[in-house]
Amino acid sequence: MNLLKRLFGGTSKQEVAQDSDALIYYVKGHKCGAITRVRIDRRNDLSRDDDDNFFVRKVVVDSKCYGQVELELRFDPHYKEISREIKGGVFVTREEWEAQMAQTRQP
Repeated sequence: MNLLKRLFGGTSKQEVAQDSDALIYYVKGHKCGAITRVRIDRRNDLSRDDDDNFFVRKVVVDSKCYGQVELELRFDPHYKEISREIKGGVFVTREEWEAQMAQTRQP
């Protein structure tokens, strides 16, 4: 049952509590317009720069057309976003991602 929830969506309160160390972003690639949910783990994915801030660089590949989107995000020591850069796509909202997910579930 948990496997189905992970595959097809649905978030329990327990899952949200376990994901409290995550920073979630949604990106839409220019190649085919697929929206991808990007999870950044504050404990493992972030690196420190010379100013004692955090940064992460990720290449996200969507599952629809395998388009690539490059992200670079910077955060202060309290994980507040300082800056963001994206190549090959745009940042979108969770609502846009959920709408795309709902469309793919329809027969």
